[in-house]
Amino acid sequence: MTGIRVTNISPNLKLLDLKPPILGYGKFISSYLVNSGKNAIIDPGPAVAAGGLLEALAEAGTKPEEIDYIVLTHIHIDHAGGAGAAVKAMPNARVVVHERALPHMVNPEKLWNASLQTLGDLAIKYGEIEPVPAERVIAAKDNMKLDLAGTELEIYFTPGHAIHHLSLFDRAHGILLAGEAAGVCTVGKVRPATPPPFKLDEMLASVDKLIELKPAKLCYGHFGCYDNGLARLKQYREKLLAWHKIVTEETGRGKNPQEILTVLREKDSDLSYLDILGNDEYQRELVLLLNSIRGMSSAA
Repeated sequence: MTGIRVTNISPNLKLLDLKPPILGYGKFISSYLVNSGKNAIIDPGPAVAAGGLLEALAEAGTKPEEIDYIVLTHIHIDHAGGAGAAVKAMPNARVVVHERALPHMVNPEKLWNASLQTLGDLAIKYGEIEPVPAERVIAAKDNMKLDLAGTELEIYFTPGHAIHHLSLFDRAHGILLAGEAAGVCTVGKVRPATPPPFKLDEMLASVDKLIELKPAKLCYGHFGCYDNGLARLKQYREKLLAWHKIVTEETGRGKNPQEILTVLREKDSDLSYLDILGNDEYQRELVLLLNSIRGMSSAA
């Protein structure tokens, strides 16, 4: 077992640091464990992190056979690529996934090919996606409630980062599990997660839906949980609009994504977090930031 993987967020919620064996990806991919009368994992991570997920469960004192549900906020392979491997290790678990994404979990061939095309070598590092048996998949609906026998998770469709994105809200504790609908948080600083295809109105509508929930605590897929959830959502909405304005203007001036990132670093002080990262973490962020800029730029 390699290092501390589990952080207690509330009496019924734990953050699991999957620590995939990829340089620069420690404290970047979160999975969450809801312990209640029934137990649920939120986002099992990529296939390469399957061992890390089991190690984290052991550290949390939960056996694989005690997992009842695996909930996917979306099916990008860093969040859901390990679902097929997880259900093999968790014989009583069923996978809850957006109704539009369900076919791609049962037959992941198109998802894997699209991941290879988009991510290239990184997709190979994440690991190939294994299928989930159809009888073990549940299609999530908007406003659906998942009863964990003592904890209820409200499911809300939140497209924008992906058309099949959903977020989960534990109303009793005021905790929002936002996936990437509220951006990516690194060392406390948030940046947009807007890969192509990007639709500003769709993403803003999803953020507005989450703002209406008034969460006390906001948990990110990348990475960690923070208080002042409502304020963070409002700040993210403002950042989306500010970035969109800058990217649109600079795209109109003929600048490429790298040049636009230079402008963003001048105008968004939060991007100073890049200066304190190690080289591997910086390279990770650079790739993802440029992809987010490409998403906004393609919509300009």
